Amino acid sequence: MKSVAYVLVFFAVASALWATAAAVAMAGWLSHHGVKVNWPLLRLFMPWYVHRYQQMTRESEGKTGPLFAHFVVPINLALLFAVVALLASLVLR
Repeated sequence: MKSVAYVLVFFAVASALWATAAAVAMAGWLSHHGVKVNWPLLRLFMPWYVHRYQQMTRESEGKTGPLFAHFVVPINLALLFAVVALLASLVLR
């Protein structure tokens, strides 16, 4: 039964990696469009970069860019899978 928790942890890690890839792509897009990106402190400034990306794409294209969803959805899934994995590991002792 612990294998359920391991599968959920795998999904949490995969979701976090997906969000990381989207964050790096988003920072690259911002850098290409004239925003100074602090690469060593990317994790610290990522909420600001996500908001800036959302604003800039909405201004230029009229809608939020696709990388926004590719960041927000997996980061929330990673949190969900991690919490469910923790609960499953506690219940299935």
